[in-house]
Order: sequence, then structure tokens, then C-alpha cells
Amino acid sequence: MSEYKSVLEKIRTILGMDQIVEMEEVVETQPEQVDTEQVEVKFETSTLEDGSLVYYDGELMVDTLVFGDELMTLPLEDGTYVLENGDSFDVVGGTISVYNLLVPEEDTEEVEPETEALEEVDFESKYNELLTIVEDLKSKLEMFSSNEIQMKAEIEKLSAIPEVDSITTKPMEQRELTNMEKKMNALDAIRKLRKNK
Repeated sequence: MSEYKSVLEKIRTILGMDQIVEMEEVVETQPEQVDTEQVEVKFETSTLEDGSLVYYDGELMVDTLVFGDELMTLPLEDGTYVLENGDSFDVVGGTISVYNLLVPEEDTEEVEPETEALEEVDFESKYNELLTIVEDLKSKLEMFSSNEIQMKAEIEKLSAIPEVDSITTKPMEQRELTNMEKKMNALDAIRKLRKNK
């Protein structure tokens, strides 16, 4: 059995699967925790084209509330505002509704994405290695098959032979009786005749 595992390991190595680790996923459900901490407020400022400051919490993007005072009590009036860096945004009801990034001219050129160099895989050599393993397995299978045929023949041969010698009686060999045996047999015969009378 370990021989088959080693063959499978060879195949995995050839296919580049030797680093794959099989893991069982364990999913544990935990009750949701209610976050009772207060959200941290990050007061930020940006400078408009005219030099005035805009106050907001977090990042300057769509759906961000923007204010005209440092205490963040007076929302910006509806309109379009342009920042120093050239970005612009539209405010409706004190909230940014549209935010437009200024794209620098140098970035307008179409940049070709870098293609990652793919690892060259020599499929032919991997194929040949797999063929070698398959041929090895075939030869082992043929060897096992021939051994199986030999074992079956041996089993049939052994099953034809009885485990224990037969108990049947064989007639005794005919041999010539000695003089003493002849006299004894004659006396036995005379005794039998006397008893029968």
C-alpha cells in the first residue's frame, strides 16, 4: 500500500501539486458582537482654489458632509467647488454628490499593464515522466496478474490432493505361512468344529 502512496506522491510532484495541503474547513459561528465603542472622528481640511478651507470628517468623497467652519456646524452651500489640486466636487444639501478627480496629463497616456512572467512549464517532460510511471505500474500489474495465475494453478493442484491419506483397507499381501502358523491354524479349525457340534 505504501508503494502506491509513493507513486501518487511522485505524480503530485510532477504535476506541481506537492505543495498543496489538504485541510478540513472548520466554520464556527460566533454570535455577533455589538460594537459599543464610539466611532472615531477624523477632522480633515482641504483648501479650495480661492484659498478658503473646507472641513469634513474622514475622506473627501461622495456622501461626505462638508462644512465651512472649523466647528463643523455650517454646511457648505449647494454648488460646485474646486480644490487647489484641481479636483472638483458638487455639494447638494451639505453633502458631496459628485466628486471629480483631476487626471494629470502625464497619466493620460495609456499604460500597458505589466504582464507577469509565467513560469515556463515543460509539459512534454512531465508527460514523459507520467508515462514512465504508468508503464512501471502496468508492468507491476502484469507481474501481479501472472503471480495470481500461478497461485490459482497451485491452489487447484493442491486442492486435488487429499489432506489425509485414505482409510480404506488394502488386502494383505499373500505370503506363505510358516509351519508353526499352519499348525496353529489347524488347531483353531479343530476347536471351531468341536464347538459347533
